Amino acid sequence: MKRLFRLPASPGAQTGLSLIELMIALLLGTLLSVGLVQVFTSNSQAFRHNESAARSLESGRIAADILSRAIRNAGFFGCYPINGVTNNLDSGDGEYDAVRHGFNTLGISADTGIPSERPSAAITGTDFINITGARRPGAIVKLDADMTATNSIMLNDSGGLSANELIFITNCELGDIFQISTLASLGGNIQITADDTAGANDNPGNDLSANIPPGCTTSGSCLSTVYQRGTEIFQPYSEAYFIGDATDGGRSLFMRQASGVDIELVAGVENMSVRFGEGTVTTGVQNWRAASAVTSWDDVLAVEVSLLVAAPNNNIMNSAQAYCFPGWVDCVADTTELTTAADRRMYRVYTFTNALRNPF
Repeated sequence: MKRLFRLPASPGAQTGLSLIELMIALLLGTLLSVGLVQVFTSNSQAFRHNESAARSLESGRIAADILSRAIRNAGFFGCYPINGVTNNLDSGDGEYDAVRHGFNTLGISADTGIPSERPSAAITGTDFINITGARRPGAIVKLDADMTATNSIMLNDSGGLSANELIFITNCELGDIFQISTLASLGGNIQITADDTAGANDNPGNDLSANIPPGCTTSGSCLSTVYQRGTEIFQPYSEAYFIGDATDGGRSLFMRQASGVDIELVAGVENMSVRFGEGTVTTGVQNWRAASAVTSWDDVLAVEVSLLVAAPNNNIMNSAQAYCFPGWVDCVADTTELTTAADRRMYRVYTFTNALRNPF
């Protein structure tokens, strides 16, 4: 009788899985998948949180830097004239705007204080600040020759100036603000004519009728004085910074130029509050007031600004965030000053103070 022997399976051969082994394998795979999903979700949320923190930090830093520079330079008019500035812009022109062309207010903030200066696009309940001053054009521009007693001046360089732009000229004793009516190149120099001739491009144009400096050959066609060679030319500006509706549906920090055009500067700035420090050079700031409560703009020494900045992404925080705005409010002593956000975005409050270099 022959005996049959079963050969042992080779070590590499698979003989199959039992149902229990299969269930264990599925359980382990599920646990591994759940763990990977949790790690991915946690990393994704951490990334979104870090991104929101970075975006809010960036927006706050840029907005604070822009406003700080503007506030520090408020009221700068070069060598400020001892006898004041003559504003030759035509206040009777239909395009004349007292805020943008008057150059009377060197710094103002109001929601209820001076509403006539409030930009039309500013969101109700937010502050704004209007700043005037003068800056150099693209290059240092000076008179290349003594003026005659007319309304024409010769420049050493155009400095990127063009017709219809506003100009400020000063010799430290007198100063004139006017609009360039025409600009032409003569003999390698630039000739600027400041006239009050009515025209379609006058916006607002000039009114020189009150100027009769010594030697003026044509009454009502001269600046307030005859400027000498080397007198420097500046560009006056009137800019309002405010909170408006952004193009993406949120809020942003905007700037209104002297031309009336609004420029979106920094996205994510939800609110702005401004107050002014009154005092004397000897005593320093003694009182902080809103614009509507300022008793004398000549006594304003500093400006404090508080910005509320929100990250763009929602559902970042586990719950709606409570924040303290403006930054000078004591929310520790009075928790009712805390504001709870209407969403789950990340909010940050940035508060800074700038001393004014130039008096109002």
